[in-house]
Amino acid sequence: MNKLKITAVNSPQFVKHVTLLGQLSGDKLAGPYRFDLYSKLKRLENQANKICVMDCNGEINEDAADKKLDAIKAKVCALLPELKTVFINGDPRGYSLKIKESEAKEIGIYQDWGGYGILAPEF
Repeated sequence: MNKLKITAVNSPQFVKHVTLLGQLSGDKLAGPYRFDLYSKLKRLENQANKICVMDCNGEINEDAADKKLDAIKAKVCALLPELKTVFINGDPRGYSLKIKESEAKEIGIYQDWGGYGILAPEF
């Protein structure tokens, strides 16, 4: 099992993010104990990014990549049913699992420079 490496500097951000993910999963009483949810999202993030890199490098058929990415998106939506604007960023240079700016601002989730919400950032 992967161990999360969280430093004292960014641990408050991590706890806030994990608590918010718990609430987005439908657990209205979620506290900072939903590390399992973050770990699942992080694995899906890594899988999606790997597929996007392979697609960008021409190592996988585009249709096959789309099918795999759709399956990953379905898993993310099942984990976080409260989210409405989940999408997969196909650019392998950034995070893959994102939500649109308006929803990210509304719920207060971690955002990239473009304002998109990041579901499984590095802390």
